[in-house]
Amino acid sequence: MEHDDRKELLEECVECKQCADCCSLLSESGQSPLEMAKRGIELYEALSCSLCGACETACPKGLSPKQLFLARRQQAVSSGEIDSAEYRYLLPDRKKNVMSAYRNYYGIDYSDINSFDNAETCFFPGCTLMTYSPELTRSIYERLKDRCGCKGVWTECCGKLLDQIGVQQRLEDLRNRLKEFIQEHNIKRIIVACPGCYYELRDVFQDCDVVVQTVYEVLDFVKQEKVEKKQYTVHDSCPDRFAGVFGNQVRHAMTECGFPLVEMVHAKTNTICCGSGGQLSHFRPDLVEELVDLRQQEVRLANADVLVGYCLSCVLKYDNYPSEIPVTHALNLLLGLKEDYKGGKDRLEKMFSGSDGEKRWEEIMAD
Repeated sequence: MEHDDRKELLEECVECKQCADCCSLLSESGQSPLEMAKRGIELYEALSCSLCGACETACPKGLSPKQLFLARRQQAVSSGEIDSAEYRYLLPDRKKNVMSAYRNYYGIDYSDINSFDNAETCFFPGCTLMTYSPELTRSIYERLKDRCGCKGVWTECCGKLLDQIGVQQRLEDLRNRLKEFIQEHNIKRIIVACPGCYYELRDVFQDCDVVVQTVYEVLDFVKQEKVEKKQYTVHDSCPDRFAGVFGNQVRHAMTECGFPLVEMVHAKTNTICCGSGGQLSHFRPDLVEELVDLRQQEVRLANADVLVGYCLSCVLKYDNYPSEIPVTHALNLLLGLKEDYKGGKDRLEKMFSGSDGEKRWEEIMAD
């Protein structure tokens, strides 16, 4: 946390503990953010935060306790208390990481559509979408090419994961490379499918002559002739909870296309994290299970037949847990496309099984 932000929390927190009502970590601690800030955040606590921002929406003062936990992560990395090399299999700025290894192993390649000659408009699918849903990624690109002259798929990471882990220098280096890339290729418009990427890139390019748009405001979605008589409910992504850009656009598109919508208890601004935020799956899988279970209960209470997400990380998280209620990505639904990300967890396990899988893991972890 920046010094001014921490000072604001220490001065203005009224210890109402409303944030604890929407946060497993704060509820578990039994202390207010003020008490935690005064005594100092434990590393275990910092790694137990999904950085989802629910605490901020609950705070009557508009304070952001999550910044305490993010700052503690950053401090732990800079002091050597956390060896970021232990998580190098995740780091998207390395040539060899889990996602790049997955794409290589399963032959997922975009070299035929990542030419940026005179490409003022490009598609930025984000790491998760281009890795685990290549058919959807290509289908979106083809539609964007026809709709607005999109001329390239930019297979880069927005850097959000680096921020969450706390490796600030690597984050700054990546952001600088992103800025250099758009200048070099004269990119003026970036169309984004991932809410996390959308908000990250808006921050990165806020001082640049670049427009960042969502696929939902660019593509035309046609009303489908035969819509199954089912009830659909939308899981909102944490980065979208404040502005609601994706949530509003997805709901509008679904309504226009004839998909009946019902809302869950925790939706839009007060959405709950799926468990992907802050790399919680790596540090507190028990909290992830609690969050997934809560969401599944809310889907049933809403009498929904299908759970719809517009962040593939969220969709994959729910797809990995057994439930009688299916989950799908909003774009698969709106475009009438089969979900090619199904079974991603099994494919990952296959990739690292046996002696060849062990060697593959060693290659990823090698410096």
